[in-house]
Amino acid sequence: MPKATRSPEEIDAVKEKILNCAFEILVKNGFERLSMARIGAKMKMTAANLYNYYSNKDELLIAIHKKAYAMLYNKISYAVERSDSPLEKISNMAYAFVDFGVKNANIYDVMFNRAIRQYSDYIGTPQEELSFDEFRSSLKVLFLAIKVIREYRETMPDLGKDDPKFLAIQSISALHGIVSLHNSGVFYQIADEPDADFKNIVDKALSCVTG
Repeated sequence: MPKATRSPEEIDAVKEKILNCAFEILVKNGFERLSMARIGAKMKMTAANLYNYYSNKDELLIAIHKKAYAMLYNKISYAVERSDSPLEKISNMAYAFVDFGVKNANIYDVMFNRAIRQYSDYIGTPQEELSFDEFRSSLKVLFLAIKVIREYRETMPDLGKDDPKFLAIQSISALHGIVSLHNSGVFYQIADEPDADFKNIVDKALSCVTG
């Protein structure tokens, strides 16, 4: 008897399980240990069956990126929402970004450090639409940073007319450097007082915005 065709809802549910399984492997073992074969073994699915849901690893990485950026956005947006002033929004958002990167080192590594294909690489391919959806998810993080910076700078006219987008990229770049040094272990080798120095460096990274 032919096997019943899964409904779109059932297909989405299986894809979500596969994605969650990939996340578990990524969190525990890192990018090098993430493979379709390992996911299939963990889920007790054959490779052929797994590829019915994600046609290749690229598609799965796009889904991982989208989920990861949604996690980051939710964290920093919550930090902004519980802030009482424009300056506190900037500080809380920055510390939420750093906290995410430190506590989710392997996920952060895939998001920001790995030389994997970007949206522009997928234009004209079957993954273009999926990648564009992921790209929009990542841009929400940048757009929120721009919004928070613009609102703060509007309360401080003496700081000048610097482009909020440029300031957001500058700040994210500085914070990324701090997270990367921490996650590599290098920071604890070179800092005299790691905990105090870490906080001071984060605060200094925001000086380009706060003046």
